[in-house]
Amino acid sequence: MALIDDWIAYVEDPTRFSMSHFESLIETLETEEALHQAFDRLPGGSHFVAGLVAFRARTDGTGVYRQPKAVEVRSEDLDLASAYRDNMVDRLRDLGDPEAALIRDAPLEQIAQAEYKQLSAEGSLPLLDAPMGIAQDFIIATKGAPKWIRGLYEAVYMMTTIPEVSRWLVSPVVTYPLDDAPAGELWLRGHRMDFCEDRTLLIVGGA
Repeated sequence: MALIDDWIAYVEDPTRFSMSHFESLIETLETEEALHQAFDRLPGGSHFVAGLVAFRARTDGTGVYRQPKAVEVRSEDLDLASAYRDNMVDRLRDLGDPEAALIRDAPLEQIAQAEYKQLSAEGSLPLLDAPMGIAQDFIIATKGAPKWIRGLYEAVYMMTTIPEVSRWLVSPVVTYPLDDAPAGELWLRGHRMDFCEDRTLLIVGGA
């Protein structure tokens, strides 16, 4: 059976395969028609496919992962970073996480990817646990969803290995109370974010 056939069977009975079985599913479905065949049956599936098609058009395939095309920082990137910081604060506050207050009050700063990597390796950045906490909360929040959600998320995650981008892409299908769209758009422009005790970082070229 082809992988798309396995996927269709998995949606009907998620006990048939492990979620890791579908790591290469998205890249295997090379045409828009194949994407619709695989995902239109899901709630919000056609919107999910539209998002994947647009995402492919704005990224380069490396044979393993997809990579963004742009890296030059622009003024609107700071607006996106500010919006995502606020979204993170809102979700962390809902979870009762004390890091919400730290992120809310910290200034937003740009940092080059090379400097970020160097400081991280040196242990010089007082990084917060917020991104990992959100990733874990997403798993908890989807436990009551159909079990095929895990296979879908794994397939999308393997396109970039970026949790916030993966959550954004599956959002037409999976409801999660954090708007990851600003982070997804930042990644498409070549950047990522991270959160420290004393500042919020826009990592230029960090995608």
